[in-house]
Amino acid sequence: MEVAVTKDLEQFLARKVREGGYSDASEVIREALRDFRARQDPAERDSQELAELLLPAVRGRHQPVTGKDFQRLHRRARRRATAG
Repeated sequence: MEVAVTKDLEQFLARKVREGGYSDASEVIREALRDFRARQDPAERDSQELAELLLPAVRGRHQPVTGKDFQRLHRRARRRATAG
């Protein structure tokens, strides 16, 4: 796939790559499209937020999960939803 961008956007992409965090302009575009898709599709946004909440637990030390843990996750997800 080939996409044409304005000079202004091309400069923006180049600056984002220069500043670090991205290996190339395609990576910047992919992240922007993922963000756009998440804003357009509430289910996608919810699944990303859930992954962000659960991945640290999966990767970290394992402990039994309690009802209090779920309440805390629910409050945190709600705060993110109203802040976003």
